[in-house]
Amino acid sequence: MEMDGEGFLSGILLNGQDGHVDGLDDLTIPISPDSQTSPDVEVEVVPPSRANKVTRRSKNFHFLEDEVVCSGWLNASKDPIHGANQNRNTFWGKVHAFFEKNKKTETVRTESSIMHRWLTIQHQVSKFCSCYEAIKRRHQSGHTVTDMISEALKLYTEQDKDKKKFSLMPCWNILKGEDKWAAKMVEIAELEKLEKCKKKQKAAKVSRPRDEEGTNTEQAVTDVVGQETQARKRSDGIKKVKENHRCGGAEACMEALDKMWAKKEESDKEKEKAKQERFMAALDVDKEALALEKIRADADLKRADAEQKRAEAEQKRAEAELLKQEKDIMLADNNGLNPAQLQWLQMMQKDIVAKRLSKFYSVSSNKVAVILVLYQMNI
Repeated sequence: MEMDGEGFLSGILLNGQDGHVDGLDDLTIPISPDSQTSPDVEVEVVPPSRANKVTRRSKNFHFLEDEVVCSGWLNASKDPIHGANQNRNTFWGKVHAFFEKNKKTETVRTESSIMHRWLTIQHQVSKFCSCYEAIKRRHQSGHTVTDMISEALKLYTEQDKDKKKFSLMPCWNILKGEDKWAAKMVEIAELEKLEKCKKKQKAAKVSRPRDEEGTNTEQAVTDVVGQETQARKRSDGIKKVKENHRCGGAEACMEALDKMWAKKEESDKEKEKAKQERFMAALDVDKEALALEKIRADADLKRADAEQKRAEAEQKRAEAELLKQEKDIMLADNNGLNPAQLQWLQMMQKDIVAKRLSKFYSVSSNKVAVILVLYQMNI
């Protein structure tokens, strides 16, 4: 049998069939940074025929093709009839049909090529979305959406192991506002978290045999002697074993109940403490508000007293000024005045006298009325 390199391996994979690989349709491709293809180069594996049995590399995907791939994925994901109840062949068949119908280039793409390109787009766009969300969580004042996108592009380049720039911005613009893409982001995050947990568990299970071999010889001899002594002891009977099991189970149940009750009491204490703290905080706030209200009321009262005193002072000042003017008029010298001036002076003096008399009589009448009321009350 001749083993001529690629022809031998292709014959094994094809299993003597015309371009069909058994199990390829049921193959699940994991989404991880190590399994993604390059964002700049897409490789399309053309099934080898019996004549040539070679593979060739297709042209790079144009950004217009990337946009159609994203739109096709959304269109197949939003199928109102089947929804998520689609197998792999049906789903990617719809995406491929959508691509062939809406593509804007003449390049022919296979279903496998479109699927692998989508995995690359999904990985890079989800990584950029994580960078953009990290920039948004900073809540930097004065930053526009354009500024946040620029910083997210810089962060993407810094985090990339090859320091490559993000080149799928049209795809991000198509996917960023879609609910299906948001759900896919959550799914990818859960898968990454699960993968990290598996790696941690695998690392924890790795043993260190050299450390285990470095035990003390005397301790090993003691363990052997102890095992021989235990082997010579007579084992318990069936009834004794059952009784031990019953007692041990009851004790275990009581211990578990005690622990649960202790946790409940501790939780109740914490809740009561938190409730008391909230009550005291609310009481302090009410006290502060009441104190501020009292201070404000006192200030308003003082302000009103000051205004009243100011008004009384203004009134007294006005009365004093009026009294001074009336005094000057009453004591004015009429020598040297012409008849008109003398007549005006006499008229003003009469008005002053009449006004003062009326005020006096009004005060006197009020006093008389008060005296009469008091007199009647005494009677």
